[in-house]
Amino acid sequence: MRQVLILGAGGLGRELFWWAQEANLKPIGFIDDCSHALDTFEGYAPILGSIDTAPLTHPILCGIGQNALRQICIERLLARGATFCSCIHPQAKVIHATLGEGAVLAPFSYIGANAHVGRFLFMQCGAVLGHDVRAGDFLRLDTSAFVGGGATLGNGVTLYTGAKVMPGKTIGHRATLGAGSVLLSNLPPQTTAFGVPAQKL
Repeated sequence: MRQVLILGAGGLGRELFWWAQEANLKPIGFIDDCSHALDTFEGYAPILGSIDTAPLTHPILCGIGQNALRQICIERLLARGATFCSCIHPQAKVIHATLGEGAVLAPFSYIGANAHVGRFLFMQCGAVLGHDVRAGDFLRLDTSAFVGGGATLGNGVTLYTGAKVMPGKTIGHRATLGAGSVLLSNLPPQTTAFGVPAQKL
């Protein structure tokens, strides 16, 4: 069983602690700037240090959900020489797709045929990336988010819970689609949209 560290001891990091074990990985500690983050919880590995001080003895899984913060923390660790690995839960499904390093796929997430996704993908339970999707780095799909076949997503895109992107649409870098929204047209970079159909805010 491969030993790993988990970046972030918040709610997502604690979920990832259990997902990793179900994926035949062994989390031996957390990296978190708050040394007391696990004080009220039992059954977890210890916090080994902060982003600047933790020993980088094993590959890291990223358990931070918020996209901008996630990227900052990962880049700080990469600058220290850290390596990252992926956690694909055994109840996730990946159909002949290409994923970059550091992917985290929760139970019942799905990636369709010939999709191509960059580094540090995060997909929550029930999220779907359709066939032939092209996506950049630091993509986040929350629970039951859906991206139709052939869509294109830039770096740092966030789809909140239940958001839906229709097939073939394009979302620019660091754009955000709000919870429950349905995107029927392209979304420019660094834009937030919400509603059914989704409208720019």
